[in-house]
Amino acid sequence: MIDYFERILRFKDMEIWDVEFGKDVYRLFIVDENRASEIKDLNLSPNAIFFEDDLRENLITVSVYSKHPVKKEHIEPIDRFSKQLTDHVALAHCQVVVTFYTGIVEKISKMILQEKYDLDFDKIPLQKLLHLNQD
Repeated sequence: MIDYFERILRFKDMEIWDVEFGKDVYRLFIVDENRASEIKDLNLSPNAIFFEDDLRENLITVSVYSKHPVKKEHIEPIDRFSKQLTDHVALAHCQVVVTFYTGIVEKISKMILQEKYDLDFDKIPLQKLLHLNQD
């Protein structure tokens, strides 16, 4: 069970959340890729059977980063939580793909914000943090 969650930032096509299970902290980057999903996006095993007709009109990726490898008992709750956060979109037409990574969360966060928005997290003006959306 998730002990605590907090949205860190929200943009038009990305939200960043922290999710905690006790001392284990995971940072979720939920990104609307604004494109159709492709088979390569689905992280399928080589033996998986999948049909092109099953691909959806839009891809939403959830990249989950943590300092340590994800614990098995946290995978399902994080997957379910991220899909609940995207429940407002037309999920029948969207593919939500959750992938787990290990790394230094703060460093990765800064890198993603810099690449995607040319934004330095430490220099976000207070004025932008007063609103639900930081665009």
